[in-house]
Amino acid sequence: FRAPRAIDDVFIDHAFTGLDRSDRIAEVRLEAPGGTGVVMTWDERCPWVQVHTADTPDAEATHRIGLAVEPMTCPPDAFNSGTDLVALEPGDAHAASWRITAI
Repeated sequence: FRAPRAIDDVFIDHAFTGLDRSDRIAEVRLEAPGGTGVVMTWDERCPWVQVHTADTPDAEATHRIGLAVEPMTCPPDAFNSGTDLVALEPGDAHAASWRITAI
């Protein structure tokens, strides 16, 4: 999905890193065929993003009801792997930012 393409029936439940960035900002753009949608952007303090399609084929009422896009500071299971884990000492702070814009 580095180039625009339809999600269609692709099942996604994966954390991605190595994201393309413009001016240190990563972007996910979701557009309906008519051109409406949303753009989510986030800064380099979130080098990971989790994407999950809401797949519940046994429950048609909720199947594909949404798409989760979650910028993350570290990958899943980082408490065990230590990968990109941000460890804060008492009194320390860590901040990240993201934006969701309607199109």
